[in-house]
Amino acid sequence: MADIMLHTSNNSGFTCISNTFIDDFMKDANGEYVKIYLYLLRCLNREDYDFSISQLADCLDHTEKDIMRAFTYWEKVGLLRLEYSEDNELSGICLVDVNGTNSSFTSVNNAAVPAVAIHAGAPTVSNIPAPFKPSYSPDELDAFKEEDEVSDLIFATQTYLGRPLSNSDTNTLLFWYDCLHMSVDLIQYLIETCLDNGHNSFHYMDTVARNWTEDGITTVEDARKSSSAHTNTVYSIKKALGIGNRDLVDSELNFIDKWVNTFGFSLDIILEACERTISATNKPSFKYTDSILTSWNRSAVKSLDDIARLDQEFTMASVAKLSDASRVKNSSFANSASASSRGKSNNKFLNFEQRQNYDFNALEKKLLGN
Repeated sequence: MADIMLHTSNNSGFTCISNTFIDDFMKDANGEYVKIYLYLLRCLNREDYDFSISQLADCLDHTEKDIMRAFTYWEKVGLLRLEYSEDNELSGICLVDVNGTNSSFTSVNNAAVPAVAIHAGAPTVSNIPAPFKPSYSPDELDAFKEEDEVSDLIFATQTYLGRPLSNSDTNTLLFWYDCLHMSVDLIQYLIETCLDNGHNSFHYMDTVARNWTEDGITTVEDARKSSSAHTNTVYSIKKALGIGNRDLVDSELNFIDKWVNTFGFSLDIILEACERTISATNKPSFKYTDSILTSWNRSAVKSLDDIARLDQEFTMASVAKLSDASRVKNSSFANSASASSRGKSNNKFLNFEQRQNYDFNALEKKLLGN
């Protein structure tokens, strides 16, 4: 998987928000998209900053799919350019100078620009933008509420939550109904499921709704099957990592979503990475498991046989490396011994002919006689 290079055509050295962005772009954008764009601006002015989609998602409490939706939106309106490798993987993000972008959203010059931050894999993304959430006017909201089905949906949602809906909540609810074309039954099931799992945030529910739409879930039965499969995956991963009676936090669930939906790994591959994590660290570590799976994803692993092949290649490379080191060591030892031998043969103090025919008794008598 390619590294991501985050760069800009106008690096000013400080985080500055253009009035053009505020006047012409911000008012029409989803608030979460604005947050992501502002954070990108901030990242551009951090030296030696390792930028990644997962890091950005964790920082803003989003999923990686949320981040990619925002990128796609800002590219659509002309404020950034997504760059792809030959393998059609995201390799760069270029932020376009807002003041240099006109209302027709013309493309920018593709000349080289300075790199500001690099490193980290990114999920492969579709060039088809996700549905944009509109901001309904008061008159439009009133028109929706006149529909019995919508009125019943709002009432049921307020009952589930135990509180009145804010304008933002109502806008999101109608977005699911009007733009994502979710049925009332499916929306109610979505809300029930999220609440049962301890998530009462509409932002979280909106993420689930978008994911269901992208996955082609259109009925309650489809959602149940998907939920059952997801629950089994989460349970199996928790068991493999030795996690007991506790729910996973959002960042951990985001890792699982990345492994399953972004990398497309089967459960047996993920469990193999979990087992290796425990063997290496003796503790559950989603980051360590993610490093293993990221490496396997870069190596195009699709099955356990591919992992076995990588292990064999690694072993052979290690043996070859040790063999080379051994040959170098033995050669060095032989050269040293040879040099030592030559040094002794050239030493005049050691290289004389020994006198071996002494008569010590005669010498003793001679000395006593004297």
